[in-house]
This record gives sequence, C-alpha cells and structure tokens, in this order.
Amino acid sequence: MVTSPEFRYELLEPRQLLVAHGDLDEPATFELRETLAKATAQLTSDLTIDLTDVDFLPSSAIGVLATAQTGARRNGATITFVAADGSVAQRVLSVCGLEYAESVPDA
Repeated sequence: MVTSPEFRYELLEPRQLLVAHGDLDEPATFELRETLAKATAQLTSDLTIDLTDVDFLPSSAIGVLATAQTGARRNGATITFVAADGSVAQRVLSVCGLEYAESVPDA
C-alpha cells in the first residue's frame, strides 16, 4: 500500500518490473525501500525500475535506489533504472552518475 497520495507504483512480477509514478517524497521513499527489498528477495534477484513518470526525485530517493543497486550487485543480481530522455529521472540520474536505460527492455 502506498502511503503517499502523490506516488504510486505497479510491480509487474512476471517481468520483474517496477513502474513508478509521481513524487518520491519521504513517505514514498521509505515505502520504496521496503518494496525493493521484497521485490528482489532481499536484493538477490534482478529488477528493472522504470522511473520515467517520476516527477520528484530527491537525494533521499536516489540514496535508496543507489544502495539497492549496490546491494543487488553484491548478491549477484542487477537493478536496472529506466528513464526516458528529458524526464526528471533522466536528468537526476545523469547528474548523480547513475547508469540507466532509456527504455524498458523487452520481456
């Protein structure tokens, strides 16, 4: 359940794809941390996170994403961020030096 009215996500489990929408404010960032741990079986399975429709991506959310990505790598899994060219997420990920794809890979 999403605790922030300005944020929502869909977890498409068969594709291991999490699609985020809206503002990743503080309550949403906390929930995202919990969701990532569950969706990746404590960072042991691959996941793609589509951030294209995220309108607000503060440093706390970047910290959660980067930490999850690093933890997954340590466990032999991959977390891939997706951010379409020109999106808020694309600009923030670029500034932070985090790698991303411009579109969701085919299933």
